[in-house]
Amino acid sequence: MDLAGSRLKPGSRLFLGWFGPRGLATVVFAVIVLNHHLQGGNEIVLTAACTVILSILAHGFSANPLAALLGKRESSRVQ
Repeated sequence: MDLAGSRLKPGSRLFLGWFGPRGLATVVFAVIVLNHHLQGGNEIVLTAACTVILSILAHGFSANPLAALLGKRESSRVQ
């Protein structure tokens, strides 16, 4: 997602950057590591799984507060 040339305000860009698509690449790379039976592969996959879980938690806990903040900023600009 390239937002550099967009007309979005910085707050909107940060919001989209934080909640943009992620995680799938981590899962794909973990599957590749498992399929190649690399030395230390189990630790790599465990690290990837922990990263995905922490990402889900961080995004889940921050979704409502950040959406509310962005909504307040946008509604105050319209008035």
